[in-house]
Amino acid sequence: MSGQDRIRSLDGIRGTFIIMVLIAHVFETTPVFKASYRELVYYISGFGHMGVRIFFVMSGYLITRLLIREQEKTGKVSLKDFYIRRMFRIFPTFFLYIFVILVLKWTLIPDIFSNYSLILFASFYLWNYKHLFIGNLDGIDKGTWFMGHFWSLSMEEQFYLLWPVTFVKLSTRTLIRAVLILISVMPLLRVATFLFLPGSRPHVSEMLHTGGDAILTGCLAALLEQLPGFREKYLRYVEDKRLIAAVACFLFIVSPLLTWYGQAAYNLTIGITLNNFSIMFLLYWAMYVPSGPADFFNTPVISRLGIASYSLYVWQQLFLTDKNDLWVNRFPQNLFVAIGIGLASHYLVEKPILRLKDRFKRV
Repeated sequence: MSGQDRIRSLDGIRGTFIIMVLIAHVFETTPVFKASYRELVYYISGFGHMGVRIFFVMSGYLITRLLIREQEKTGKVSLKDFYIRRMFRIFPTFFLYIFVILVLKWTLIPDIFSNYSLILFASFYLWNYKHLFIGNLDGIDKGTWFMGHFWSLSMEEQFYLLWPVTFVKLSTRTLIRAVLILISVMPLLRVATFLFLPGSRPHVSEMLHTGGDAILTGCLAALLEQLPGFREKYLRYVEDKRLIAAVACFLFIVSPLLTWYGQAAYNLTIGITLNNFSIMFLLYWAMYVPSGPADFFNTPVISRLGIASYSLYVWQQLFLTDKNDLWVNRFPQNLFVAIGIGLASHYLVEKPILRLKDRFKRV
């Protein structure tokens, strides 16, 4: 989006998301703190997962809103242009990272990964299903960490292969019904996968058919806005400070505690779904209701972090880890190196190539 088209607070929310991920990962590289406050580190790591879930909901919202705007202004959605824009948006930073991983293996860090099939699963955006073909290599092959964050990018790209085609084929009301049905079915799929596919248990929230409801919830948020009288009927609820406080308390305090004590029995059944809808509700609030947190989201530093969040997310995995005992992997310099490399990638690689994407921008 150009500057005048950017939606209030969303860049700041992305900035907050990437901060949550950075904090969650950097604590894994602080041995003293990790040993003394193991429960706290585990709790904080949960916020990293929450940050990714926030990003999923917001991604579904943004992509669907852009599709709606294109359809309204031009009368149709160009699928070809959509996929070309996605290619320019995702591929350069993604494949540069994979290239660097390969160079490191051939030079400085031969054991950065062992199984070359990991490169193939990452390159074809199938990382979240690789365990079905080569088994669970977590803790066996270091590559499962250095490319492990590609599960989220894989889920996104799988989703966006299907969603635009579905969007152009169905009306808004039919889409809403279909999305609600899929969101309702997905907890059942999670439970069935957990019970009958034990090898997939560590990856239940990572596969499209068991974790895609986070993106679908964002799509639903954008579709609901198109209903007649939506803002007049429903947005008054997000102006209720007590309700907002209750939802935030549930999302960031109650639900993590229920996850801690209930584990899969809570998370796979209702926990993930409740978290998704809580994020959706708070997303509306951040966009439409003036508040102190909304002002924070719109501060220049947080917004700029949000704009660069994709590059930051891709590159932080290389530095915020104790898998390698290099200077760049030790706290605290690893955090500064991760941010520096991520920002450099954004401004030197991602941003220049994004200008090419605008040639295929219909709205």
